[in-house]
Amino acid sequence: MHTIVTVSGVAFEISDGRLLFSNLDFTLGTKLTALVGRNGVGKSCLAKLLAGDVLPLQGHIHRKGLLTYFPRYQPPESVTVDEFLAFDYTWSELGERLIAAIDRQSLCTHLSGGEWMRVRLARMLSSGFLILDEPTNDLDREGREALLQFLRSRPDGALLISHDRECLAICDEVLELSNQGLAKFGGGWDVYEEAKKRERANLSAALENARYHRDKVKADRVEQIARQEKRNRRGAEAARRGGMPKILTGGRKCRAETRTGRVNSSTLERANTATREAFLAFQAMKIDPLMYADLIGSEILTQKLVAEAYDFNVCFHDWLYREDLTFSWRGNIRLALKGANGSGKSTLLKAIMGHEFSETRGELNRGRPVTLYIDQGCALLDETKSILENVREISRLDESEVRNGLAKFLFTKDTVFQTVGSLSGGERLRAALARGLLGTEKPELLILDEPTNNLDLPNVEFLQTLVAEFKGALIVISHDEMFLSHCGVMEEFVLK
Repeated sequence: MHTIVTVSGVAFEISDGRLLFSNLDFTLGTKLTALVGRNGVGKSCLAKLLAGDVLPLQGHIHRKGLLTYFPRYQPPESVTVDEFLAFDYTWSELGERLIAAIDRQSLCTHLSGGEWMRVRLARMLSSGFLILDEPTNDLDREGREALLQFLRSRPDGALLISHDRECLAICDEVLELSNQGLAKFGGGWDVYEEAKKRERANLSAALENARYHRDKVKADRVEQIARQEKRNRRGAEAARRGGMPKILTGGRKCRAETRTGRVNSSTLERANTATREAFLAFQAMKIDPLMYADLIGSEILTQKLVAEAYDFNVCFHDWLYREDLTFSWRGNIRLALKGANGSGKSTLLKAIMGHEFSETRGELNRGRPVTLYIDQGCALLDETKSILENVREISRLDESEVRNGLAKFLFTKDTVFQTVGSLSGGERLRAALARGLLGTEKPELLILDEPTNNLDLPNVEFLQTLVAEFKGALIVISHDEMFLSHCGVMEEFVLK
């Protein structure tokens, strides 16, 4: 394999002085390589280092040939699609497919999230080595399939940061960044998953074994001390009955106390050693943190209105929906809202939430269930305030109760004082869920707009379990079919 990027002894420190990772050594070539790891471990920082956008604290990165970096987020510019593409744009078959249905005279700021992703990809996917950070975020099914086909066929190599299990499945090798460093797994995603299962099984066994020995040592210690104390009592009783000389009883008592001291000392040290072994075994498991908040919610009565529409449509420069919308959603619906990029899915959710548009036709009636709505940007959060402040402004709980609640969303100690503007995508979702669920009322309706964007794989899997257990109604937009299938979605509404 031709080597394109060589990383030697690289370390990186973030602005608060925390060392994010150190001593990284690896190479990248013409293979399609996945980079995985939990939120906040430093995947995007590593991508910027590889691209040369930031400099390492220590070590060296050597690059050969053309290298293109596709960041996870880029704000849309107030220019037309044509003007955006005219800058450093190389036409390709994929680019043509991605923007075929997009009005190239539209301003980029007027595009949907998926359309903007398509336009960005069309401009960036050229020859040379690619570093792609979450490129399938917001893409519809057709866009994802086009990107996957492109990645499979190109010979130049790429590093793919993704939580998308379909994307990961086509990779030739996997790099895992964790709090233990960087590990490389050859043979693709299936090999990686099998290796991780074996690792978890082996380390779990080691942990259980260490715990067993620790508990046994503690039990032995209690038993030995009890036996020694019993012998001491028998000796004292015999001395009282037999009139044993004081010098002898004193000597026996001294020896017994010495033996008891040795039992205390030796068994305690064994217990401490076993406990340390158990702790180290647990640390070595590299367990990713998971959200474990309670998202039970409240059920909606069968005939209670969620939303209904009669020949409803929204106009921007033209009517958004090719066919006016008519539907009636009541009770504990579990609905996936589907459609191509630009079909108006997020717009419909905003309308259901009461957003006023300049021109509409038909009728849209909204029910009044207690609703937790989390959009793609988690707009319910105040960017300038801390996580703690965001929750406290709508919660009746005191500060200690709020902080205990935030710990369930993995915000502990001083992390609760982080401003929302400084959070990663996964952290923003956790903060938004915390704000909604630690508020004054339990939600009856949960509305999620692409909730898995920027979530690491363990938390995607946990979120889908959590949503499946939610007792109220659910409306969700997601292009991740595996996520939807595990969320208990029972019907879909397709926009055309």
